[in-house]
Amino acid sequence: MSGKFRNRLSIAASYFRHKAVLSGGPIEISLESTAKCNLYCPMCPRSFYTFDNENMDLEVYRRIIQDCKDYVEFVWPYGIGEPMIHPSIFEMIRITREAGIRTGMSTNATLLDDRRADMLLDCGLDYVIFAFDGATKVTYEKYRDGATFEKTRENILNFLNKKLDRKSPVYVVLQMVLLKENAHEIDLYKKLWSIPGVDEIRFKRDETQIDGFKIPDNELKGQRRNPCHYLWRGPLYVRYDGVAYPCCYMWKEPPIGDLKKQSMMEIWNSEGMVHLRKAHLKGDLSQYPACRTCQAARPSLMSLYGSLMLDSLTVRKAVPALEKLARFYNIGVFEKG
Repeated sequence: MSGKFRNRLSIAASYFRHKAVLSGGPIEISLESTAKCNLYCPMCPRSFYTFDNENMDLEVYRRIIQDCKDYVEFVWPYGIGEPMIHPSIFEMIRITREAGIRTGMSTNATLLDDRRADMLLDCGLDYVIFAFDGATKVTYEKYRDGATFEKTRENILNFLNKKLDRKSPVYVVLQMVLLKENAHEIDLYKKLWSIPGVDEIRFKRDETQIDGFKIPDNELKGQRRNPCHYLWRGPLYVRYDGVAYPCCYMWKEPPIGDLKKQSMMEIWNSEGMVHLRKAHLKGDLSQYPACRTCQAARPSLMSLYGSLMLDSLTVRKAVPALEKLARFYNIGVFEKG
């Protein structure tokens, strides 16, 4: 039995036994390679909040990876920014892969020129989301302000051709966040991206709710029935400067530690993290407004079992399919409100 599988079993046991102090480490982490972005998307938190315009230092990234490599299975080397802006993003992915950890990232693909496409395929990335929020030029350019529909699509098509030529195993997801002016384009989007090289087409709910579009509420709401799985399996969210937060939805809340000064496990079982887990176990989130209003999907108990038993890459590949089962077929893979 591998050390990472034992870690997953430990986390699963802690979750289902309602333990707030964990002997196992996070299964996934997000390391914000950069807080910089080249677009001005209206549904992004950047539209109402000012973020630091900084990159993560490569040596900080390397130290974090070495610290957690024995138990972390999956790393997302991106956060609020566009990861391809970081001059060492491909080296970051390579460092992670060499440490025996899978990697995935989301990119707007506007910077994915021919050279970067080759580098992305060379570095060992396992999973990539191309965030392309519209099936027509008008809707895409409304929601990806600063991008050009034809150019970005050309970048993606070029990458897909290279992937097929190389027989690369990288898993490619084309993702559209469902918003007021693109929700009617689902069928057109499927036609646009049902092409060789695309492994999955994802229609993601708008978790920021800035745009105001509401989809049928079969993934969310009402009193939370189960403690948030992010607090047990991750991804723990680490800002570009090494400051850590319980998850990516709590970026406006007080941090729980600093990986420049503490180890991953010290932060994972810090006073703030343990207190937050206990609040979820008790069902009393009065001290955590971010949790009370969180828009993240809430898996059903059966889905939680799966997310804790299966390796992270398999889980990530399954997520879009599960969302489709819930949204289009009303199958209960999420909590009911």
